[in-house]
Amino acid sequence: MTTRLPLRIEPMPGEWWRGYLLRVAAMYGVDPLSLLQRLHGLESANRRHMRWVGIAMSEPVAKRVGAVINLEPEGIQAMHLSAYNGSALDFAGRPPEGFDPALAFTVDRLPLASTGPLVNVTHDRYCPRCQEESPGYRAKSWRLQVHLVCTRHGALLSATGPAAGNAAPPWIVDRQAAVLSRLVPSRDNRAFFEHLYAQLVTVLGTWKGKLHRMALSSPETALEAFDLSVTRVLSPGYPDYQGLGDWPLRLATRHLRAPRSWGFDGTLDIFPHLLPMDLFTAGLSDLLQRNQIRPARAVAALGTLMSATGLALGAAAAVLPPRRRGTTSSLLLAELVQLERDGRAERFWTLCTAAASQLVSEAVDYRHREQVCPDEEAYLAATSAEPSAYARTVRTWLVDQWACTYTSSNVRPSVRDGSIEHFDRLYGAGMRASLARLFEESAA
Repeated sequence: MTTRLPLRIEPMPGEWWRGYLLRVAAMYGVDPLSLLQRLHGLESANRRHMRWVGIAMSEPVAKRVGAVINLEPEGIQAMHLSAYNGSALDFAGRPPEGFDPALAFTVDRLPLASTGPLVNVTHDRYCPRCQEESPGYRAKSWRLQVHLVCTRHGALLSATGPAAGNAAPPWIVDRQAAVLSRLVPSRDNRAFFEHLYAQLVTVLGTWKGKLHRMALSSPETALEAFDLSVTRVLSPGYPDYQGLGDWPLRLATRHLRAPRSWGFDGTLDIFPHLLPMDLFTAGLSDLLQRNQIRPARAVAALGTLMSATGLALGAAAAVLPPRRRGTTSSLLLAELVQLERDGRAERFWTLCTAAASQLVSEAVDYRHREQVCPDEEAYLAATSAEPSAYARTVRTWLVDQWACTYTSSNVRPSVRDGSIEHFDRLYGAGMRASLARLFEESAA
């Protein structure tokens, strides 16, 4: 008796492992359960074991199975749903061994409730045209509830095999293609699907298990809900259009992102708590004039960080002092909703992108400035550079204009003559030069 199957049967693009095994069994004319027995060394196999197939497979098991079926282990693992872990699915650290059909423990229940919205494991869906062209073919993405339409044929997925399927409108096919293009695991794609699921909840209510059934019973309703949800997710940076303004703050800040970002992944220490005044007055001050200067500069600083990094609002706010995070996040969301209604949200993001470019090019370590601005040597360097500057205002300037932060033990809410911005115009250049020399010498 040979240990390897006599012929290598090539997988089809995007094929699901369970479908592949059923297709191999059909080509050899054997019972699929007997093939499963041979692959995993089982004394016997039943339909409960087959329910485990195609979810995840560990590397050692993939090597053993690959030696029998003439496939590379990597190719076998790519046909499992775990390939979507980190995008549409979240296995939350569950080891692949937990889905091994060869294990002795019960296989009645699968630990999949929280991995993501999957079609019920006991049912299959098909593209009728794909089935006609390649009988037995099953795509692993058909297991996802959010795959409703075959983008190749424009047909609504069916539960009845190669029966005639409903054609989907072209724009739905485009929306579906946008979703499927995000199945490669990455931080951004994980965020995309998290937001998509959250939008579906707002449209359908408790939607898990509902969307694919609705697509079979009322396809127009399901496709309308799908289209609206995907369209909203594909419109980042515009919370009013996305409906985020009506969501609880914590949930909205998890999903609000800038419409474009560079994907900057360097140190976040170059992003201040308050946007420097020269960048703030370049246009953002006019857009945010409904607020006092400090809160408005904090909003602008968060928008700048989001534009550079692609972080959601909640993650970007983590750079702020803890007591400022919730207030500033709420203010940015409210301001952006209003700017969107005024038709000025795009201008806000354009200015934030320009400010982010400047901050990255300057690469100032604002966290270091925050730490040293209360030091006496920083104060003496600034006052010695500008002896005529009002000494007590220098401490406010160090915090507000040089470190661009909230942290200080002695920040005065006002200055003796005029604004802190006017004080900066008079004395800022000299004090900055002196502080730069001081801390360059300290670094050396």
